[in-house]
Amino acid sequence: MKMLPATSVVLASLAFLGACGSPPRYIEPGGTESVVSVGEVDIQDIKKAAAELLDSLLKTGVLKRSQRQPPELMIGNIENNSSSKWDIGELTGRMREHIVNSGQALTATPDEVKRRMFFDPTYLPDYTLTGKITYIKRQAGRIRQTTYTFSLTLTDPSTGMEVWTKTDDLTKQGTKSGIGF
Repeated sequence: MKMLPATSVVLASLAFLGACGSPPRYIEPGGTESVVSVGEVDIQDIKKAAAELLDSLLKTGVLKRSQRQPPELMIGNIENNSSSKWDIGELTGRMREHIVNSGQALTATPDEVKRRMFFDPTYLPDYTLTGKITYIKRQAGRIRQTTYTFSLTLTDPSTGMEVWTKTDDLTKQGTKSGIGF
């Protein structure tokens, strides 16, 4: 009987174990079973940031103080300056949904505002919402940590003054695998 080298046995065992995965199933997005990646923005991060930032905006009452009710709000440029590449529409769509469903404002895209300004050069939305996502990565030994900072600012375009601003930090930490492929 011929014996297999130890590395062949280990590789065959790893291949067998890799083939014994669990079948796909639905989970709650952002729930306790969701995959959390230290170096990437996940759907639960987007949902949490959008909800926390916009809850803050709605609680201030700034939208209720606008002369036009409900005020018209343009969700403008939100820059993703993090190393995690994802569709910014995932965030802006949730923000738009949160604002409109609150009943405190109507939203318009930058293209819609441009169209309206073409037909009425005096038109301005009541507010513009802009933002930025940045990050800081750190590592100590095998522990990796990333902090994503979601910042939003609400501006009155007729005066250029900020009427609300909020920052939400989201920190994730995990250990780096000892085996790399």
